[in-house]
Amino acid sequence: MANGQTSTNGKKPVEGHFRVTPTGAVRATAWKVMPATETMVKGSAQEMILDVDALERYEAFTGEMHAVLQKYEAAMREMVVRFEILDRDLSLRRNRNPIHHIESRIKSPLSIYDKLLRYGKEPTIDNLEEYLMDVAGVRVICSYVHDVKRLVGLLRHQDDLEIVRIKNYIENPKPNGYRSLHAIVRIPVYFMDSKEMVPVEVQIRTIARDYWASLEHDLKYKAIAETKGIDVATELKEIGDIVEGVERRMQVLAYALDAGDATKSRKK
Repeated sequence: MANGQTSTNGKKPVEGHFRVTPTGAVRATAWKVMPATETMVKGSAQEMILDVDALERYEAFTGEMHAVLQKYEAAMREMVVRFEILDRDLSLRRNRNPIHHIESRIKSPLSIYDKLLRYGKEPTIDNLEEYLMDVAGVRVICSYVHDVKRLVGLLRHQDDLEIVRIKNYIENPKPNGYRSLHAIVRIPVYFMDSKEMVPVEVQIRTIARDYWASLEHDLKYKAIAETKGIDVATELKEIGDIVEGVERRMQVLAYALDAGDATKSRKK
């Protein structure tokens, strides 16, 4: 059905191009509201003709969300600064920087809307704050596995942070070979007349594991299960095992390097 045509129920569809996620969330390139209730699928792309009520609910939710996202952005920035301070302090004390780089992101309103639907929750601001702990995210990339563990230990010693939970996929990797450390941390954000503990999802992993995870994400996103006769999942798992062995050997050399630096410092 082309844009502007009348649907079988006699109502004119919403103009523009829309894609519906499996949960029913709406992805759109343009809005022009017209009464419609029919849903259609065309080819491999999913398109949806929306009714006015659904569209208004989505727009109302995203309209409220922009103000709320400011506190998550503030929490994200504060978390990044905490890691930068730790990296600088360790550089001065240990003569090396454990953090290779830091990435950060805020979930988009559409992604939040979609995730609440997947959780079976009504898309509201209250449900956002109650059920979603990863609206703000910080990813810290380290050189070695022991840097990951050291940073987590240092976070635990910051008494104004609340560690909600930790998932250690380094010690207990996922079946596909994914290894990283995930933590939900509540960090204080100060406003003009109040303080709020805002959750931030923190991921800490090594450079090698970040490289592996980026490839796995791209293959999963593009739904590539096989290439040139190679089973992608099996190949990724085997590569992950190889990376683990390489990291263990590199860790031994890193320990030797740290011990040498410590000896030189004592002699001075």
